[in-house]
Amino acid sequence: MNRIAIITIMVICLFPGCVSPERSMIEPTTGEEAGGRFTFESLTYSEDGSSRTSNLDSMAADEPTLLLWVGASCRGCHDWTDMLREGIDNGSLAGISVISIHRYSAFEQDEEVLVRYVGNDSENPIKWDIMLPDEDAAVVDLASGLIVDMGLYEAFQNPTTPTLQIYLPDGSLNPLDHSYWADWGELSGIFDSMESMSSGDR
Repeated sequence: MNRIAIITIMVICLFPGCVSPERSMIEPTTGEEAGGRFTFESLTYSEDGSSRTSNLDSMAADEPTLLLWVGASCRGCHDWTDMLREGIDNGSLAGISVISIHRYSAFEQDEEVLVRYVGNDSENPIKWDIMLPDEDAAVVDLASGLIVDMGLYEAFQNPTTPTLQIYLPDGSLNPLDHSYWADWGELSGIFDSMESMSSGDR
């Protein structure tokens, strides 16, 4: 194998799952996935570094919640994280509910994710919780309360990174068409949609 091919493979392995910096669109592969209402449980870290085991449905607390699927080495994820944090800090996104979810437990260690996102000294600190599920995390169907014979990523519409989704109060997903790099116009539109959904629930 020539040297260029080896370097190409190494670069691909460093950025598992990161998509083209053009658009990042979630496309459900079946109607069952698009219409499912799922939750899962995993180790979760708060912005202050404290940890616990949490359930996604309970964390969403009956309000539309923005899910941001991230990788430790995904630059688009860092960009969206920073824009969300800045919007929360300056009040532009006051009241938004956000949960980050680590996408690549098979490729990245928890420590890499924590160094990147958790704590004031992290490289791209979050202002919300981040879940670190294993690839084989059990997925629960909220309609039946039973564990389903479906993988975590399949149940959540095969997210790449970065992927933004709105997790609705009933446990269903609203997929979002968005750029690889953070875009304030797109984020403002997502925030407005979430506010409208919240108003409609009341």
